[in-house]
Amino acid sequence: MLLSNKYTKYLNGNYIVSTDSTGVFLSKRCLRYDEELISEFPDSIDLKITNKCFWGCPYCHENSTPEGSSFNLSETINILDQLPHVPIEIAIGGGNILEVKKDAVELIKWMKERGLRPRITVNSKDLVLKYEDLSELINLIDVFGISIENLYLIDKIRDLSINNFKTAVFHVIAGIISPQDLFKLASEEYHSILILGYKQWGRALNTKIPDLKETRKVVKTIIENKSSYNCSALGFDNLAIEQLDIKNLVPKSLWKNIYLGDEGSHSMYIDAVERKFAITSRSPERTSWNDIKLLDYYDKINNRRKI
Repeated sequence: MLLSNKYTKYLNGNYIVSTDSTGVFLSKRCLRYDEELISEFPDSIDLKITNKCFWGCPYCHENSTPEGSSFNLSETINILDQLPHVPIEIAIGGGNILEVKKDAVELIKWMKERGLRPRITVNSKDLVLKYEDLSELINLIDVFGISIENLYLIDKIRDLSINNFKTAVFHVIAGIISPQDLFKLASEEYHSILILGYKQWGRALNTKIPDLKETRKVVKTIIENKSSYNCSALGFDNLAIEQLDIKNLVPKSLWKNIYLGDEGSHSMYIDAVERKFAITSRSPERTSWNDIKLLDYYDKINNRRKI
């Protein structure tokens, strides 16, 4: 149920979701004081639309390759059309979405017409080398992520007038980006930073999680002295929260207001290439979208009724 014609608030289950003008989550507030947040549909979805990518990152949790397969546009739209008409965040990724640019553009346009909030994540190397190809996608959305391993390309990204983009979020992986680069990224005038956990999945399966002690020290310093840093926001996915023990780095009074919930409690993953649902992209338990409707699957993973 939409509570604002400016797409800034909507009702999900027993709570109200508030967003800013770009659709970034600001808060979730229960209708009754101190109740547990219980959602009827996901507030956010990770959507994989291709497994094709030639970069060959050794830690790619999707195990993408140059020969990878891609999604079917009409089938994927039919699945997403089962969602309510509210600004649910859909993070579109792969693989490399440039490999399916034409269909990705059509998907994003449909999402916007439908009232959904599409996001994309692009590789920093693609941003520098293929900006003209990416610009059509970037110009369609309010927020986009830049996946970056180190600051090697940061000056070239700055040359693209990145600060003039509507909103950019630098995506870094704990243990891949060095603590020194993370510190510098937060210290200089950049946009928001999202720290992702190191996923032992895909090509990183059976690899050892890097030592994160120094990274955690940097994160602790940034949190404790946020007013001294220029990143507009610092966020974490659930895996990074666990690996970096973020809960013990923030005051208890603040934790309740900023934590958006356990995996699967307000989010889910859709692999449109394999046509499957999962709780997260690293979950081995997958369900074909031909066997269950999207909202029934979401209800199932939240254990509110038996399927």
